[in-house]
Amino acid sequence: MQITILCKVVDNYGDIGVVYRLAKQLKKINLENNINLIVDNLESFNKICASVVPGLDFQEVEGLCVYNWNSYDFCHNAFLKNDGELMPVILECFQCGRPDWLEKILFEEKLQRVVHIIMIDYLTAEKYAEDFHCLASLTRSARVQKVNFMPGFTEKTGGLVIDEAWETLPVRNEKGSVLVFTYERNWNALAKSLYQNYKNCGAKVLVAQGRGKESFMAALQNCQNSDFVSELSYLNQTEWDKVMKDCSALVIRGEESMSRACLSGIPFIWHAYPQSDEYQLVKVRALLERMKRHFSDDDFAIIEKVWLLFNSPETEVKDSALEAACTAFFEKANVLAPGFKDFAVSLRKNGDLAANLMTYIKKLDII
Repeated sequence: MQITILCKVVDNYGDIGVVYRLAKQLKKINLENNINLIVDNLESFNKICASVVPGLDFQEVEGLCVYNWNSYDFCHNAFLKNDGELMPVILECFQCGRPDWLEKILFEEKLQRVVHIIMIDYLTAEKYAEDFHCLASLTRSARVQKVNFMPGFTEKTGGLVIDEAWETLPVRNEKGSVLVFTYERNWNALAKSLYQNYKNCGAKVLVAQGRGKESFMAALQNCQNSDFVSELSYLNQTEWDKVMKDCSALVIRGEESMSRACLSGIPFIWHAYPQSDEYQLVKVRALLERMKRHFSDDDFAIIEKVWLLFNSPETEVKDSALEAACTAFFEKANVLAPGFKDFAVSLRKNGDLAANLMTYIKKLDII
């Protein structure tokens, strides 16, 4: 089975991280699946998979066929060959659009075969994920059929990618490190809270590479001692998973790492991607609502408060309030852990996104 996946790297490694994990899982489910991964930024891909060589038109990496989105002539010739034999199924991820050479093949060069475009949207806990899941939409050609496939947190969505590393719930290390992976912001309150909670306990605060690193490291200068902090190098996806699973708490951003945090059962604070009109708060509240039933009212109040302060505009949040909320969260991490674990267990009942996707593809009678 030929499955082609489109990925445009919008924010560092989040988009390619999800796509890379999904591609590997689709290959693992059936080794006869030929996965064609078309990526516009191979430099970012290289950061999480060192085997990727930036600049090549084509390469094979871990059993995946990787194409350079920007190599117009090479990709046009490869994907037009034999009436588009490489693309009976195209996964268009995160509203990334399609390369110009692919648009030409689909809508100008009149393929005889039917092409199924499956739109893999951003992960959200909002209700529309259920409403839009498996909903068809029109294209400019009757031979190009398009449908939405929504990752999510309920049985009425496609679920999360649950690859081999995440099939079982990790055992939480109560004395483990705290991982910090955020977007840019004034992190004075977070740095002070971590300093007060972890300066003498032997646990390290691990700071990940990425857009938020510099602002957090700058905030550490206000602490008397930063020996409790270690800056991580760039890690491949397997190493990143291991680091996350050995932590006692997580401060996490984006979608790919947030989905892993949800599956980990480890207490975590989510820093959502900042959006216009503070729409990130809608996404944060939606996920909180999904998690709420797994906690007592008092425990949930601690989580809700710190998450909302974390994701509200800086101008509306006092440092003292955010520091107090962070401190309450870290001090109660062991108490909160059973609720996060229960939430993680519930997500596995929805099944693996890649397996659910393959089941759907089979229903299209393509295989």
